[in-house]
Amino acid sequence: MIKIFITNISLIVSLVLVCSSCQTQPITSVYIADHTVDCEGVASQKCMLIKDDMSQDWRYFYGTIKGFNYEEGFTYALKIIADTLKSPLADDLSIHYSLLKIVSKKKSENTNIGQHMVSQYQNAQENVSGIIYEASTRGVFLYIKVDQNTIQKTTDRSLTNTVKKKCSQEDWSAVVSLLKNVPLRKINTLTTTTQKSSGDAAMQANLKIITNGQVYTSSSFDHGYPPSEIKALVNTILSLSESIE
Repeated sequence: MIKIFITNISLIVSLVLVCSSCQTQPITSVYIADHTVDCEGVASQKCMLIKDDMSQDWRYFYGTIKGFNYEEGFTYALKIIADTLKSPLADDLSIHYSLLKIVSKKKSENTNIGQHMVSQYQNAQENVSGIIYEASTRGVFLYIKVDQNTIQKTTDRSLTNTVKKKCSQEDWSAVVSLLKNVPLRKINTLTTTTQKSSGDAAMQANLKIITNGQVYTSSSFDHGYPPSEIKALVNTILSLSESIE
């Protein structure tokens, strides 16, 4: 009897610990496209295309849906449950999804599955939410952030005393256009031939591109001497910041 009681207590404690690690969110409906696409996360992978409403554009879905066996060539309407983890493991997603119900599964009438133009979807470059340029030595600091609405700059390491101006549609379009030539997947491996920053002869800089919930950070380089693959983008970011009074 005592052994059974202890076993039951242990089971209850285990269930409490499991339940306390996540918070169940309301059930939601999503739509899944009939094919997957190449996407850029921590590593090269294939992503499903997903949307919450048929009037929306497709967006990349980087996770998995537990219990859902995706079959290419079919569009789906699903009901899923999202569990937000309070303490996710390293490199783990903070939200886990599980299938509640397949509302519909329809065979695609498109005979060229996977051959859609990338421009029909929000690819990583076109879905950028912000670009950050940082450069510093022991005594000098420069921070520039550009997004669709604002260009801001500061030399304050605490990022409190910033100056900013509106980012025009023309300026943002120019930035997005340059992003198409940036190899996000390999940006952390790009190199230059100068290494003045190693001896404090030049500021050490890096570029961060925020897109689809991911942050792509370049390897460090000397301020003023970025890798050729991102040179045009870096120079544009610096030029835009110089117009701030």
